[in-house]
Amino acid sequence: MARQGPSKREAIVEAAKALLWERGYEATSPRDVLARSGAGQGSLYHHFPGKREVAAAALAEMAAEEIGAVDALFGAPAPPLARVRAYLTREREALRGCRLARLANEAAMEEPALRAPVAAYVGRIQAALRGCLEEARAAGTLAATVEPGSLAALLIAAVEGGYVLARVHWDPGAMRAALDGAVQVLDAVSRPEGAAPPSRPPAPARGSASGSGPA
Repeated sequence: MARQGPSKREAIVEAAKALLWERGYEATSPRDVLARSGAGQGSLYHHFPGKREVAAAALAEMAAEEIGAVDALFGAPAPPLARVRAYLTREREALRGCRLARLANEAAMEEPALRAPVAAYVGRIQAALRGCLEEARAAGTLAATVEPGSLAALLIAAVEGGYVLARVHWDPGAMRAALDGAVQVLDAVSRPEGAAPPSRPPAPARGSASGSGPA
């Protein structure tokens, strides 16, 4: 039995996925989707009420694909900070922008159906980063003074901000510089595996003056 090709709905969604990454939501029209997919107008409106629903379906698939890649990266059998570094240093197409979060500055983010897949993707990365940092702090390889949630937010901001810098300057090196800085921050708060925790200052002897320090 001959294998059937993709359905018209699948072709429409695949076309929308490509166009959303290339152009964003606002610069993509239903006509663009039809031209890219080869589907007729009747097919589009048979499967979707309009542009927003096509984009929502495309973004949901994009988020599922990217979350799968994130889960594979952070699920690797490696020390927690090695997983964080692997995320920061993975190959990226800097000039194309983040596949999902590039829509963050568009008015489309006011639509819950369009915002939800983007938020799910970014939230999954933040949660994975935070989990690795918590694991590292518990193991003593991350400074005890570091708040994992705050550092996770800083690191993902460096990645997404790196995309912005690369596109503003049209230079992938701008993103590399941002990520190099993020790695330096991570290195500055990391401790070698097996290192003894910093010793506490000795308690003052009984009867000695307290509350005064060196001049």
